[in-house]
Amino acid sequence: MRAFTRSGVYLAVMSALSPGVALAADETDVGTINVQGQSLGGGMMVQEESAKARSTITKEAMKKQANIAGNALDRLKYSPGLNVNSNDSSGLSGVDYTMRGMSSDQIGLSMDGIPINDSGNYAVYPNLVGDEENLQEIFITQGSSEADGPHIGSSGGNIGLVTKRPAKEFGGFVKQTLGSNNLSKTFARLETGEYNGFSNWLSYSHTEAKKWRGEGRLYSNKFEMNSLYEAENGNSSNLIVKYNRQLNSNYNSISKAQFDQGGRYSNDYPATPQYNSSGQLSRYYKLNRNPFENLTVSFSQKLQLRDNLALTLQPYYYWGNGGSFSGQSANTLGPTSDRNGQYDLSNLTSNTYYRPSWTQTWRPGITTKLKWDINEAHSLDIGYWYERARQSQTQPFIAIKGDGNPVDLWGEPGGSGQVTDANGKTVQGRNQYTVTPAQKVWLQDTWYTTSDLTLVGGLAWQHVERRGNNKGSLEAAPEKRSKTYSELLPNFSASYKLNPENQLFYNLTRNMRTPQNYVLYNVGDSFSLEPEMSWNHELGWRFQGEDMMLSATLFYLNYTHRQVSTTNADGDYEMIDAGKVQNRGLELEWSGLLPYNFNYYASYTYTDTEQKNNTSRSGIEVPTSGKQIPNAPKNLLNLSLGYDDGLFYSNITGKYVGAFYGDMTNDQKIGGRTLFDLSAGVYLPVDKKIVKSATLRVGVENLFDKEYLTSARTVVTNADEHNGLRGATPYYNVGEERTFSVSLEATF
Repeated sequence: MRAFTRSGVYLAVMSALSPGVALAADETDVGTINVQGQSLGGGMMVQEESAKARSTITKEAMKKQANIAGNALDRLKYSPGLNVNSNDSSGLSGVDYTMRGMSSDQIGLSMDGIPINDSGNYAVYPNLVGDEENLQEIFITQGSSEADGPHIGSSGGNIGLVTKRPAKEFGGFVKQTLGSNNLSKTFARLETGEYNGFSNWLSYSHTEAKKWRGEGRLYSNKFEMNSLYEAENGNSSNLIVKYNRQLNSNYNSISKAQFDQGGRYSNDYPATPQYNSSGQLSRYYKLNRNPFENLTVSFSQKLQLRDNLALTLQPYYYWGNGGSFSGQSANTLGPTSDRNGQYDLSNLTSNTYYRPSWTQTWRPGITTKLKWDINEAHSLDIGYWYERARQSQTQPFIAIKGDGNPVDLWGEPGGSGQVTDANGKTVQGRNQYTVTPAQKVWLQDTWYTTSDLTLVGGLAWQHVERRGNNKGSLEAAPEKRSKTYSELLPNFSASYKLNPENQLFYNLTRNMRTPQNYVLYNVGDSFSLEPEMSWNHELGWRFQGEDMMLSATLFYLNYTHRQVSTTNADGDYEMIDAGKVQNRGLELEWSGLLPYNFNYYASYTYTDTEQKNNTSRSGIEVPTSGKQIPNAPKNLLNLSLGYDDGLFYSNITGKYVGAFYGDMTNDQKIGGRTLFDLSAGVYLPVDKKIVKSATLRVGVENLFDKEYLTSARTVVTNADEHNGLRGATPYYNVGEERTFSVSLEATF
């Protein structure tokens, strides 16, 4: 059960307004939570106080899910509004999700105030989110980007990951997980305890698994740390560092026809080498690799200047280095391969090569925020965010050894085995360098008009510049381009408490998504593309009882200048303005307690998406007006029944995902699916002297071994012929077979 004071409500509102820039402590203070016995819905739902749709996944809920080795994004699979799919249960491979019909590259993702979406195309990769064992909670704002959120590509909502605080006492946590497909994850965390205001933890994990479909393996090593200093005067400092190094094999996507004919195991990369007509290696699973390493550093300094005035400074740094080759065949390079006269290839004979799409990113930034409690009725937030992202994107050609492995998997500049021309110049299939300075300033006032009515109004100004330097490659001549984008982003919300159990809220927010860096390098009218802008409306009700919580939200998201990648009449890539889209629907969430230590949780989302304009491919208009957005099922339903008596717990969860389309003209439809997951655990008896707690956990995903396609990986404009334009083939990610996992964990 949860109790609130006036100051508790105040902290909850302010925390909800500024999750991106607060310390971890502030990010988890969503009110005063007093838990006695089991929590409602197994921790899948907490009472939210902010005047907008918002959901929180607690540490308890993360631990009890069936996917024991899953990453943070896997933990969102039952949350309202979200449809989350992973390539496998290792937590290392690809992940995709939609939220209210918006794709993952339209949704902001931050971790302790650091933007995690790719700075160029806003893609999200599971290797960037760290070890789930080190997270305290995950929060979701389903439709509204935060006023102070460090995002330039969020036109539809926000997801925030909050790292756990260091413990006050010396100790540790260890966990060993084993599972299907040779899954093994070893995790250990050491807590130093508190000494003179300082407390720290340091962790390491190693994960590896075999691909469940096709040949190849996945490997990852993670090092993470959190150091916190809290002074008696209210000042605090928090340093969080996370490093990951992975070496994965990719999964191949398949078409609907291939799935219908050969099932889920069809068309992965071949287990034995395949050669072209010239006897050169063409296709082999050893070529389809994804090496990557990344580092995030976040430092938060909170200064309590006066009793009613606090300043937060948060510099951060993100570094990434890696790439992937996921093509259907090795790339051919020979004396006549250069279309733009950038290289002298007279020293080459025609051969096949491993050509990864390599990206290096350097991303420093800082968020500065001043919080001023003017009086009992007004609290003012003033802030400034600045980031200068630099991104180098190349495609070197790397020689292939006799055993089918590339000479060097890592395609970073200066790496071994890279092909050079007659003048010693490294041959590149792509060679682009993008600098993206971005800044935002905001002012927001929270007005407690009465003890029951709270109004929030704010205005942000965001300015983004894209500077592109195409250095010349096989595909393009050297060229420099730059473009700036500036928008005002207002927000307003109102919250009214009818009584201690019932709350009504309304929220209106304007969101902005800056065009991807592709517009600097694509052909046609890509360069003049406007930012994708959205207006998000939400009207909601929440109920909090002693043994039950309910929430219901009506949403309407109207966005313009939808950005779509397509091709022109010559087959060259271009970014186009696909016009207006309307997403509207309903979200329901319900959780509570039942007699005899049982609990339940349910969430339902209805999303109706509609494209308002026709679009074009290869210069030919196709009928997309009135059609649904691809990858956007209308219905999502989650039902969970749990049990926890303090000695044993179990959960059975069913998830229904409705039908969706793989193309913009809605020619190819993928049917809905219902999956069941099962999890259980035993709280082992311990002596408490050395081991404070220990738990044995078991999980089964896809309990009835359902075969299904999860989502379209390559969305096309039209799958059937329209106006003389031949259809293209959408390719889909494949749902994983039934998997088992077991873990043993202990806290010291």
